[in-house]
Amino acid sequence: MDLKSLEIFLSVYSSLSFTQTAAEQHLSVSAVSRCVLRLEEEVGERLFDRDRRGMTATSAARRLQLVAERMLSDWRSLQQSFGDDGSLQGELRIFCSVTATHRLLSPLLAAYREAYPQVHILLQTGDQADGIERVRRGSSDVSVIARPESLPASFAFSPLASTPLCLCLPEVECDLRDTVKDLKGRALWSALEDVPWVLPERGVSKELIDRWLQRRFLTPPPIYARVAGHEAIVAMVSLGLGVAILPRLVVDASGLAGSLRVLTLKEDLPPFEIGLCTRQRRRLDPVIAGLWQVAQSL
Repeated sequence: MDLKSLEIFLSVYSSLSFTQTAAEQHLSVSAVSRCVLRLEEEVGERLFDRDRRGMTATSAARRLQLVAERMLSDWRSLQQSFGDDGSLQGELRIFCSVTATHRLLSPLLAAYREAYPQVHILLQTGDQADGIERVRRGSSDVSVIARPESLPASFAFSPLASTPLCLCLPEVECDLRDTVKDLKGRALWSALEDVPWVLPERGVSKELIDRWLQRRFLTPPPIYARVAGHEAIVAMVSLGLGVAILPRLVVDASGLAGSLRVLTLKEDLPPFEIGLCTRQRRRLDPVIAGLWQVAQSL
């Protein structure tokens, strides 16, 4: 039983999917399956029950999960204590969106690298809506997320920035632009009830915007598509495929603001609070505690 096998097991335990674990661990599905089979042979019990409806964890898997998490945590702490000159070392896996990488993390990681040059930083990019789940599964040590309205007590959060939500309309030549061009106030909102919208597929923004649209319109507006990732939504609006509500930070960082008509929303939509997220029980791990300290000093 090696540490990599335990890491793979924890990913399968959390996702209940060989396919998802294979993608995250950069392995083939068959390699993940063989790893689980080897662990089942070593512990002498079945870890997962599999049928046509999916996969469920057995009581043996639940016991192994506690041991595996403790072993991996102890190993990381041991690694971090082995600097030749007493300096902090180890690996820090940070999951974030592309926008967060160059808009928020660049100055933070530059300061962190200066303070802890022996820590190996691994950036993992994707939709920020997946951030909490990746931290929960142990696929990432820290994620940059938009803080949900209710963050579970088992997670720690450190704010980095706040950004308002704005209404984005296409400025390229298209039927949609002609429909809303020069409209303001009630006339604009009346037209927006009948035009296609590009909406988030999941995450904090989906819940927030869906509720807001329900309050704003008597009947739900047509949905052109639900999309994962704010960056993709910006691109679709710039092509004239729909209108959207987006964080201003993403719009400004996209390079597509010139193709959009961006309007400030004076309605009751709270701003996005963006920050670092990790498990509370790992908050004091030296490499993560160092990141928290640097973030709060900037």
